[in-house]
Amino acid sequence: MLGRLRSVEACSPKSTCAEVEAEFFDGTDSIALVWIGRRRIPGIEPGRRILVRGRIGDRDGGKVIFNPYYELRENS
Repeated sequence: MLGRLRSVEACSPKSTCAEVEAEFFDGTDSIALVWIGRRRIPGIEPGRRILVRGRIGDRDGGKVIFNPYYELRENS
């Protein structure tokens, strides 16, 4: 799926959690992308276009992909 990141949140460096969560929108629906074990991912920032692949699951009634494969794309 090709889309854009609407928001990106990461745990603070002082926090014990280690994950980055982003809201991905492909033009039809939003999906939460969650990278577990990461505090920061270069290039993963709001407004960035990316291509993602992974298994879509359900979390609290919303769509989620854990540890998705991604490719950064040129913003246009």
